[in-house]
Amino acid sequence: MHLPRSAAALALVLVAGAARAALGGHATELAGDATRLHARALSAQVQVRTASGPAFTRHQMTLPAGGHAVEFVDTGGNVFAVSWAAPLMPDLSVLLGSYKASLDAAQQALRAVRSPRLLRADTGDWVLVSSGHLRAYQGYSYLRSRLPAGFDLNELAP
Repeated sequence: MHLPRSAAALALVLVAGAARAALGGHATELAGDATRLHARALSAQVQVRTASGPAFTRHQMTLPAGGHAVEFVDTGGNVFAVSWAAPLMPDLSVLLGSYKASLDAAQQALRAVRSPRLLRADTGDWVLVSSGHLRAYQGYSYLRSRLPAGFDLNELAP
């Protein structure tokens, strides 16, 4: 009888250990994302108010090869958007979390028609725009359903 409880407890510990802030994740794991990206620094929170009121925070990570990645967090602590600008493409599996599979699917679907320098993907709720070439990569991704009221998408520009 103790075996099933122990197995359930172990599963919860393993899931908790794998948690990421990433897109759709929670701000409590921002330091873990910075570690996974080998960031040189994780900036203090910068609070910004939207046109209609509620604030959000920007958490900027300085990437090892230069450039930065930013995770945008709503007042509930949820990551609703990410952006990046760097000379080398950052590890998008860290920034996108579970949405990395959506990126992979979009890349496969657009392989024949996609521009080598621009990728746009939109599943209705999840949006990604990524562009660049060697020494100049940039992009952003967000969840429409989680954008704070009045959020200006220009905030995502690198």
